[in-house]
Amino acid sequence: MGALQTDLEALLPGRLERLPDSRRWVIALSGGVDSRVLLELCARTLPRDKLLALHVNHQLQSVSTDWENWCAGECQRLGVPFTSLSVDPGSGSEADLRDARYRAFEQVLRPGDWLLLAQHADDQAETFLLRLLRGAGVRGLSAMPWQRPVGQGMLYRPLLDQPRAALEAWARLHGIDWVEDPSNASERYDRNWLRHRILAPLKQRKPAVLERVLATTARLAEANQLLDELASEDLAALQSAPECLPLTPLADLSLPRQRNLIRHWVYRCSGVYPSEDELHEIEHSVIAAAEDRVPLLQLGGYELRRYRGRLFLTPPLPPRSAPLELDCTADSRRELAQGVIAFQSTDGVGLVAGETLRLDYRQGGERLRPLGRGGSVSLKQLLQEAGVPPWLRPDWPILYRGDRLVAVPGICLCEEAVTKGGLIPSWRPLGLSEGGCFGRL
Repeated sequence: MGALQTDLEALLPGRLERLPDSRRWVIALSGGVDSRVLLELCARTLPRDKLLALHVNHQLQSVSTDWENWCAGECQRLGVPFTSLSVDPGSGSEADLRDARYRAFEQVLRPGDWLLLAQHADDQAETFLLRLLRGAGVRGLSAMPWQRPVGQGMLYRPLLDQPRAALEAWARLHGIDWVEDPSNASERYDRNWLRHRILAPLKQRKPAVLERVLATTARLAEANQLLDELASEDLAALQSAPECLPLTPLADLSLPRQRNLIRHWVYRCSGVYPSEDELHEIEHSVIAAAEDRVPLLQLGGYELRRYRGRLFLTPPLPPRSAPLELDCTADSRRELAQGVIAFQSTDGVGLVAGETLRLDYRQGGERLRPLGRGGSVSLKQLLQEAGVPPWLRPDWPILYRGDRLVAVPGICLCEEAVTKGGLIPSWRPLGLSEGGCFGRL
């Protein structure tokens, strides 16, 4: 399994050399044996001016400040720059503690930074077993990746194939002290229970268990990559806007490919990887809803809807901007709370350049004479015909010259409002990649 404990000093720089050029190595330092070994290895093998040790104080134990001060003292002795951040995880659950740590990491990381974590083979085996007990799929069972983006930087786990016993032996060999967290002995945490009750006797009976788990998670990571590549190909074949997923071509795929594509699409749009329960809700409460309904499902901080044979996944719309006066000038744009309105020159007909228009919203009962239609139509019908989703209609801007409606940006101009060589208004709602994807202009 990886390098022997006496080779750790050669192992670290050899692995880091294979990574892209770094601005700085940020060492996550808890004070435990694994992170303390990583700190020592970095101090011995890497330029000090490219190092930063980062301690996250969870403020959950009476000795938390003592641990922080101890870490600061070790870094001072080694000549490694040190910083600490205090966080409020909200609870002592493993998930809340992890989320709080990663928020702290993201505060510190800058482009070109590599965050070094000291997680090792035992941690990987515990993660694999935890996710197995939770019913994870291929993605979850691939456990912790060697590297991935975090905030503006990148995360790397250079000791992931090293057993905890090797790190402890190396620390003792070199007279390195570390902090013992008493909560690691508490079996009220699932991870600790697995460590003491399952993994420890399993290693005695099957000494190669860590190697086997690492090999399995590596194969699962490859399988997950292949699934992502297949989903990317399927998504490209649908030729849809990023936040839309057309359901008719989706139904032509096998059910496993449909589910794989939905998971991939949701994650790509929102950064939220849907659970099995959420995937079931998507399939049965959204896709399979009656045709006359516009179902809504909350996924993390995003909203999933179905309309006219397409799934839409967008952030929730904020309260819209108040009505306002708007100067109609070439190549101008105005950001509103719920989207962006812009004006572009045209060789054809458009709105009169230089005039001031009033931007307002639907009140109900509006009628207009769209250019080229040959008659009047209600605004409600026009938006329906253009395929504007119902949740966007109340906040879709309309333009007035005085009391006369002259344009619905991205949809139409009115007959009596245009002039040769005027301006065309466009509208891009928040969360949609194509502002004119519904309109006639």
